Amino acid sequence: MRVLGIIITTAFDINAMKFSAIALSILSTLAPFVAATPDPNQPAYVGYATLNGGTSGGIGGATTTVTSLAALRTAVADDVARVVIVAAGTYSGNEVIKVGANKSIIGASPGPSLVGVGLRVLEKSNVIIRNLKISKVLADVGDVIGVQGVTVKNVWIDQCDLSNDMDHSKDYYDGLLDITHGVQYVSVTYTKFHDHWKGSLVGHSDNNASEDTVITVTYAYNSWSNINSRMPSFRFGRGHVFNSYFLNSGDGINTRQGAKLLVENNVFSGVKKPVFEDGGCATVQNNENAIPNTAPSCGTLTMPYGYSLLSLSSVVSHVTTNAGAH
Repeated sequence: MRVLGIIITTAFDINAMKFSAIALSILSTLAPFVAATPDPNQPAYVGYATLNGGTSGGIGGATTTVTSLAALRTAVADDVARVVIVAAGTYSGNEVIKVGANKSIIGASPGPSLVGVGLRVLEKSNVIIRNLKISKVLADVGDVIGVQGVTVKNVWIDQCDLSNDMDHSKDYYDGLLDITHGVQYVSVTYTKFHDHWKGSLVGHSDNNASEDTVITVTYAYNSWSNINSRMPSFRFGRGHVFNSYFLNSGDGINTRQGAKLLVENNVFSGVKKPVFEDGGCATVQNNENAIPNTAPSCGTLTMPYGYSLLSLSSVVSHVTTNAGAH
């Protein structure tokens, strides 16, 4: 196995870990290598979604393949453990499909397209969403992917391609990925965010500290391009953004309302405001072109999980090759 360009980081909160430091470090070295078709039996292996017992989705349940929106809607509606394979093709509509607990939704290679059809994880836990292309979800329908609710724990979004367009006003569509109302233990990995006004919002509103202070989200190995703002915009809670590529965009990582972010080993190119604050802080270390950075430092921040860091020289090629649906 290739391990060139990887730095193993061993910052652990032992009380929060379910695996030994050695085992998790070995697992973390697998993070930078993505298979074209995701393994339906792969639990989350990066970031916050590995904590709290881990994120297994529908692993252990029945596997079903769907070829229509109606079948997808039915297959993900309940809370019974199930792996749902979405067959390759284009699925068009004007709706948001609610996802039940204990589900893995996995697009078959080369990644099916949901056009005008979003996904919502509302007050449900233990969900995996991988290898989907989702676009053109209208604002009056909802976000492209929405994860929300104080009871929501353990969600992993991986190898997705999320977009709309910049041809309409900024409110014609809503967010590409919004994580709000106290959600915990979320990882967003190897996902392409592109061609949209509002990328990813974490935290519902400035007045929602009572719910959103507990939010925990990891963003790793993601691609952000032609995004006006929110890459992500993070209120309250704690976040970790690493090994991602930000290209030709406007407002980058925004730490707000007491949020604490660790931002490391990312590459910025043509981003107007790479890191900035509205009442939050960010510990920004070993990034390329993260200037200007107007966020005050949070000081020393460590994550309660082990993880691997690509060298800066490897980030662009690795993310460009591997992020998105395949």
